[in-house]
Amino acid sequence: MAHEPRLAVESIAGRREYQEDSLVAQQLSDGRTLVAVADGIGGHAAGEVASALALETLVASLEEGDALNEAFVKANSGVWQKAREPEKKGMGTTMGAALVDDGEYTIANVGDSRGYVLSADGIRQISLDHSFAAEAARRGQPIAEEVALRYRDALTRSIGTEEHVEVDVFGPFPVEDHTAFLICSDGLYKVLDDDALYRIYVQSSGPREAAQALVNTAFGDGSDDNISVAIVEYGELPRAALEDTMPTGFVASAAEDDAWVVATSAYAGAVTTPREVRIGPVIVVLVMVGVLLAIFVF
Repeated sequence: MAHEPRLAVESIAGRREYQEDSLVAQQLSDGRTLVAVADGIGGHAAGEVASALALETLVASLEEGDALNEAFVKANSGVWQKAREPEKKGMGTTMGAALVDDGEYTIANVGDSRGYVLSADGIRQISLDHSFAAEAARRGQPIAEEVALRYRDALTRSIGTEEHVEVDVFGPFPVEDHTAFLICSDGLYKVLDDDALYRIYVQSSGPREAAQALVNTAFGDGSDDNISVAIVEYGELPRAALEDTMPTGFVASAAEDDAWVVATSAYAGAVTTPREVRIGPVIVVLVMVGVLLAIFVF
């Protein structure tokens, strides 16, 4: 794998009053590349502390040469200890991360922050959600609609809420040419399914633009949570032309005073080529019909 990593992050509080997400995308001193997202639990001044502390501990542990699983365990211990303070009681965080090391990648997660791999073949979720709904679905247990709605955000596993944590680790797997790794909080995929994530990504000019487009489109489509995404791309994913497929978040508006219809996106700076509505020929035809009717009537 000769390609240098291209990194991007984007995060907004969205419709929440405060931001509990934290994220990181960086090359470590030993050459490994890390992208990670943590979504805090516990409200203002607790959830944000948990997510930031988890990522700080994760990075520090990896810088010491630890494997990804070990770094997650240390992050859990750090948040668990902090949560014993009275004002921080009950706090915790989800955490998802991708670590690329010498042509191989490993993805780990606790909670419902997700890890995806994108390539020319499409998008694939690598991580497994640790949530009430996801666990029940994997066991094939039917859930009543009202129960699923009530407990849709309930986690079965998180960082810092228990003294010990079970970490899901996937890999290592070889990094193929022209591949991207995307880690995100649930605020993104609550409203954007995998097809929409992929479509928006490949219709962006690069990782930075993709991160902005994904976050802003999720917000525009009604996400009610903090929305965060961290990306690392190797090589260049095949990009699709904007006019080929309209991504989620695009709306068409027709101006009343002219003959233009312009498709505009939910995120800043992306506007498709205006499509002209030619009304001149229509007027000519109507005039000719009127003349012929006048001739036959009179």
